Amino acid sequence: MIIASIYPCPFDIQDRHEFNASVIKDDQIFSYEEGKVTTVKNDGTSKFPERTLMLGFKELEILPNQVDKWVFPTPKSDIKLKDYHLFFTWFFKAYNGSFENFQEWFDSHIEFVDHQLSHAALAVYGSTFSECAFLCMDGGGDFGDPRGYVFGEYRDNQFNIQYQSVGYDHIANYHSFLTDSIGFSGDDNGKTSGLASYGEVQPKLKEEILQLIKVSKEEGVKFERKRFNITNVNLDKVKADSYDRTKIFSQYPSDTNLLRMGLEYLPHDIAATGEQILQESVLTLVKLLRKETELNNIVFSGGLFQNVALNKALLNANFDNVYFPSAPSDSGLSLGAALHIKNLNKPNSQETLSAYLGPSFSDSDIKEVLDRHRLIYKQHLDIAKVVAKKLSEGQTVGWFQGRGEFGPRSLGNRSLVADPRDIRSKEKINQLLKKRDWFMPYAPSILEEDYLDWVDQEHYSPYMQVAFDMSPENASKVPSAVHVDGTTRVHVVRKSENPLYWNLINEFKKLTGIPVLLNTSFNRHGIATISTPRQSVEHLLEGCMDYLALGDNLVAFKDNRIVAKRNETTESEDLLLKQGSIKRIGVFQDFGTDIQMSEYFKRLSKLIGEDIELLENRKIKFKDKELDTESAQEYIFDFVKGLQ
Repeated sequence: MIIASIYPCPFDIQDRHEFNASVIKDDQIFSYEEGKVTTVKNDGTSKFPERTLMLGFKELEILPNQVDKWVFPTPKSDIKLKDYHLFFTWFFKAYNGSFENFQEWFDSHIEFVDHQLSHAALAVYGSTFSECAFLCMDGGGDFGDPRGYVFGEYRDNQFNIQYQSVGYDHIANYHSFLTDSIGFSGDDNGKTSGLASYGEVQPKLKEEILQLIKVSKEEGVKFERKRFNITNVNLDKVKADSYDRTKIFSQYPSDTNLLRMGLEYLPHDIAATGEQILQESVLTLVKLLRKETELNNIVFSGGLFQNVALNKALLNANFDNVYFPSAPSDSGLSLGAALHIKNLNKPNSQETLSAYLGPSFSDSDIKEVLDRHRLIYKQHLDIAKVVAKKLSEGQTVGWFQGRGEFGPRSLGNRSLVADPRDIRSKEKINQLLKKRDWFMPYAPSILEEDYLDWVDQEHYSPYMQVAFDMSPENASKVPSAVHVDGTTRVHVVRKSENPLYWNLINEFKKLTGIPVLLNTSFNRHGIATISTPRQSVEHLLEGCMDYLALGDNLVAFKDNRIVAKRNETTESEDLLLKQGSIKRIGVFQDFGTDIQMSEYFKRLSKLIGEDIELLENRKIKFKDKELDTESAQEYIFDFVKGLQ
């Protein structure tokens, strides 16, 4: 059987992101995200992952008219038959009969799977559990499936839902509002989680926020959200070469009840408080649900479970076995739906899912790109051994091998790797390539044979979806791969799943005694993880790394570019933490009372070690100067920077 699955539904007019497509041919699977191909995140102008779908057909060597089942998300309303007919005849050349006979073809070839069932199916079938509980939680699904909370059991090849809740007032949206209130985009939830490790839980703020949270097994975790004023549209964010709706139509911070509650607190303390509420609320819910089932296994899916700190807490939810899929967010929906249809036609066909389900490129494809760019490069019989030596010498390497990874994490095929022993590795990567927020952690890839000697949790984590505690002794050996709170988002590498990447780490271990590599996604800031050889070469030529390992070929930046010395200066985390807190002064131009502003200055004064005083008419006194809000931000930060 050949199955083609698409997310989102091309016939539904709605604002979605994470476009993806999957193709299954018997036991062969292709699944990938459109953004990795186009390099455009949160594309607001596309409605259909056409390019990704065609790459899937190419990878598995099939034609659209050979597809037995076409799978779409359940649409909001009935779509006219003529729209489907146009799609499959003119657009995709999958049907060549008359319109009078199209209904019969449609009935036998088209399947719809709802949003939350797709989430659940990906987790269930990926886990290989014969029976398990499943919990799906996200921001609310599609228009055709507005549920944000679904809990049930999988037994005898059947999904049985016990509890569900419709609406957009769930805990995932709480986390988005929390993120927004700190000053990040509501889609940048990971930033809140990263920043939280630098803050302290504020009991008063926690008590106030908890008044907005209600936990029950019937409705999940409900959040009483409230937005007071319209959010501004920022036309400065409209660009010709990219289009991110979240940065245009959702300017932050927006005027919400969470923003108003947290105005007097430092950003990292808000993050720490909010994250603790998130973890405690979801863990309370899961323990309530545990009493509803006699099953020992549970799977989690939905965008909420990309939070690795939350997932760490859920390992202690009284289930014997816990599973998180490689793509719990909407990027995994097309594959979840495809696997569900496959399993309906071939029951009990679960098998361990590989993370490497994307496009591959032949040696000739790679050579053509290298030669077209007139690059100096060298082919090696043992590329892993050569690269391991470069890494041990402090070089950063773009590692491009095999098929692209399915899901949000780079897992050793589209990765930037470095020596985790040197704290400067993280700083160097951030300057040359990532340009991301300083408080975001980097992750280690570690050999399966060694990982239990390095972390305190026996949970097998092949997809980098769980945070682990690492002992101070081990953390001191790999400082670039450990977060400030002593946790690390481990990627366990099994030889049978990725022998080449396993060999790279093993060769590094032979040289250094350390079975760990610093691993981050292969992409510049603001674009999706790269997919093609051309994209990897462009990153190298822009100075984003020292070397590129493209297949068996090693390309050096220094051999192909004559440039001035790259800027590799760094600023301390202490300074950057203070900078973010000083920047928040600007919020008081539009929000907050004088009392809240005064309380914030007390906390900020303690953080920077200098008094900041609120005067009448919202003038700010600092070092005998009277400043307005905007000039105060710049002056105070310049002063603090001068102390470093």
